[in-house]
Amino acid sequence: MTPVLRLCVVLGMTIAPFQATADDQWQRCQRADVKALKVFTVGEAALYRQDCNVDDLLSPPLKLSFRYFREVPGDAFAKAAMHFLEKNLDESRFERLQPALAEFNQYYQDVDDGDAYTMIYANGGLTLALNGEPLTAKQGEDFARAYLTIWFGPTPYSPAMKETLLGQR
Repeated sequence: MTPVLRLCVVLGMTIAPFQATADDQWQRCQRADVKALKVFTVGEAALYRQDCNVDDLLSPPLKLSFRYFREVPGDAFAKAAMHFLEKNLDESRFERLQPALAEFNQYYQDVDDGDAYTMIYANGGLTLALNGEPLTAKQGEDFARAYLTIWFGPTPYSPAMKETLLGQR
């Protein structure tokens, strides 16, 4: 295989997970405020699906979007993610996934007013993008479902946000 062909194959393998579904196929099912310290609204979250009329809103494919109204440092996302993952996963599952979780979290960047993170759970994995630009992707249903426990697990980032996004409020 020539070096150019090898590069094309590698790039294709790297980019393919991000091509989950076209943006025009998503419909917003629910939206909720994102609050810091349960009081200060720092942004809004939205749950998107290709069809919102399903029994399990968390079944793939789904898109979770977070648009921010203020500056938030990237390391705050990573720290909060690990905190809630540890709270929501049993110890052995957390330990097994910890290296992959830490690797995924290293891609968070500082955000400013108007910036938006999106996560797409599709094709057996989870992708993370900032303002529409792919940052990382991780294959594995177990990883994707585990990561979503940050917002939808038994001890989520915000119980009110979880209930609102799932249409229970």
